[in-house]
Amino acid sequence: MTSPIVFVLPREEHYTAAWSGAVATVIRNLVRELDARDRPVAVLAPDDGVALYAEGAPTALRYGPAVPRGRVARVLGAIEARIRRFPGGDYAAYRRAVHRGVRGVGVADPTLVAHDAPTARALAGRFRRASVVLWMHNYPDAATVRELGKLPEAVLVVAVSDSVAQAIVTAVPSISPTVVHNAVDHALFHPDGHAPHEPVRVVCHGRIDPNKGQDVVTAAIARLRNDGFPVELTLIGELRTFGFDPAVAEAYDRSVRSSLRASGSRSLGWLAHDALALELRQHDVACAVPRVDEPFGLAALEAMASGCAIVATALGGLPEVVGDAGIYVPPDDADALASAIRSLVGDSLIAARRDAAAAAEAFTWSASVDAFLRALDGTQPPIADQTRA
Repeated sequence: MTSPIVFVLPREEHYTAAWSGAVATVIRNLVRELDARDRPVAVLAPDDGVALYAEGAPTALRYGPAVPRGRVARVLGAIEARIRRFPGGDYAAYRRAVHRGVRGVGVADPTLVAHDAPTARALAGRFRRASVVLWMHNYPDAATVRELGKLPEAVLVVAVSDSVAQAIVTAVPSISPTVVHNAVDHALFHPDGHAPHEPVRVVCHGRIDPNKGQDVVTAAIARLRNDGFPVELTLIGELRTFGFDPAVAEAYDRSVRSSLRASGSRSLGWLAHDALALELRQHDVACAVPRVDEPFGLAALEAMASGCAIVATALGGLPEVVGDAGIYVPPDDADALASAIRSLVGDSLIAARRDAAAAAEAFTWSASVDAFLRALDGTQPPIADQTRA
């Protein structure tokens, strides 16, 4: 019997319809494709109290917002985290829950796919007969670099973009990751062939975060409207940050929403994937203008697949997604962004939308699974070999 591929979600991610994080989205689509190929799959996810997605024989771990921990357990966990340099006071509880979940799969030699370095190292240490994969969705910070340096050689490291892979190699030269690009569900995200709108409809979607540049988008739209250019903006997403002081994050959210109101724009908040796909199809131009390196650019890809022309910053993995199909602007440059949007009218807009949709067609979950399975069997070249080629 073929051993299952066990996907282990990180502590902060949930495998439910109430969550739209990138890792959970990627896992769900990979699992669907693997299920279609009759590959055994299991998903282990923290419990947020919401029913899990059906795909992947999922199991809710005895860990998460729906599994309260007593005061004594929290204090002991914090002490253990300081002594053992765990990534958080609740990490020991998470790790125990993951180990129990893996044992519950009931096979001797599973393939385990973790999405954070401490979990991958813990799995490799506990389940020595298992094949362990570390799937890197983000650039390695200092703590992750330390963990990467401790990974057993047998752990396969996969990165979502060449950009992330190169960052890993730079930080830990002994590791040569394999790149497996994310993709988009083309049955869900697709163009509807509408004519350009008047005013031009601009959309920016994704979590509200100071790194994502929503304030630059609102400033650009305000400039265009002040100049009499017919344009409308829709912002989709909710405040969700990592590593920011809550006061800083909330101040950014207030600033963005104040700018939205001042420019006559609208905010739809968080949308489930079905509703998001419908909304994206009603727009002409999408903005993906982070001010820091973007690991991949899933939001940009969803908008492109939906038939939106794309304006982006050339940071991180975004050029791998956008390619020659978009307009690039410098980060933190509202004037440049406004000029790019202003240029997308008439035939230029029609061509840009067509080019973006065509570029998105290359990113399929079937291709992603093919690359992942080649990585598992050793036939997908690592980044070092790809660079030499």
